[in-house]
Amino acid sequence: MLYRLKFVGVILIICLVYSCSNSNKNADFTEESFRNNICIGDGNKYMNENLFLGNPTYLRYHPDSFLIILDKVIPKLVKIIDLKNDGIQEIIEQGKGPGEILAPFGIDILGNDVFVFCLQLRKLIKLSPDQNRQFQISDEYKLDENKTMYFSMLNKDLLVCTSNVGDDKRLTFLNDKGKLIKKMGDYPPFRSVNNIKGDNDIFSSFIASTPDGNRFVLVCNRTDVIEIYDTNKGLIKRFQGPIGIEQIISFDNVGGIGYMIHREPSYVTYGHVRAYKKEFWASYVGYKLDKNSRPKINDTFPKRIFCFDWDGNPLRIIGFDYALHSFDVDWNGKVLYSLEWRNGNPEIDTYSLEKILR
Repeated sequence: MLYRLKFVGVILIICLVYSCSNSNKNADFTEESFRNNICIGDGNKYMNENLFLGNPTYLRYHPDSFLIILDKVIPKLVKIIDLKNDGIQEIIEQGKGPGEILAPFGIDILGNDVFVFCLQLRKLIKLSPDQNRQFQISDEYKLDENKTMYFSMLNKDLLVCTSNVGDDKRLTFLNDKGKLIKKMGDYPPFRSVNNIKGDNDIFSSFIASTPDGNRFVLVCNRTDVIEIYDTNKGLIKRFQGPIGIEQIISFDNVGGIGYMIHREPSYVTYGHVRAYKKEFWASYVGYKLDKNSRPKINDTFPKRIFCFDWDGNPLRIIGFDYALHSFDVDWNGKVLYSLEWRNGNPEIDTYSLEKILR
């Protein structure tokens, strides 16, 4: 009897080791690869009696002490908080006309200028501050890409975005008026059904670039692939982790009028990515979707940030008590700003990074 129990125990251990070793067989790094795992805990709520947040979706920090918030509540869609005096400006109305967008989708910041993107209109609106620290619309233009989702400003004359769905190139470069300059890049590998080709619908990715625009990074939000690019030379490194997801892709017809991508397995992985000269930070979820159950709202938003250097080496994991719907970093002031929902209400929280960014 004792021999049988020992034998069963050995078999269970072997199975467990085999299972663990194969769960990350495609991963180039795992959570154990990071040098430090830091729990930053609860943040401090930003208090401003004049601030009303309706349905905010996106937050960015401007280096001249502003917070830029995208909020779906109309009539104005962009809120700008002046952290020097707690003043609030609301700008950009909903619409299809000049100076208007239907729905803000993303923001990037270059120098003093803020760029707000409308996915439906393929429009970028440029906001510039005047001498009174009030932002005005200084330019707007449409992009020469029909279905791009994510972009990053590399310099005053160049931006990069993900290419049209169905394009055989991963990336598109446009000038400061949204006109096509060049395309580059292929797609991460995957297993397909019926000879499906890779595109940016399958590998939807957030983008962020270094302050000088010489490098940028893409993090996939449905698989755990990360790609580092040199702006001039192309792909530097493509790596994967911490799960090592092997994507199997098929298309499901929808009533004869189109199709939906079917992923197996189906995950929510990386969220927003922010970049600095020495490293980049990507918020991470790692939640496996189950078609038989609906996730809770915060299940699909990250509570951790993975930090890497520009060679792709894992540096640290930063953990939070609450899910981050969006975040950005004041790299010089060593403060992290986050957009969170607590008890059903949106709020902005701050975290000190003094012990992390030394």
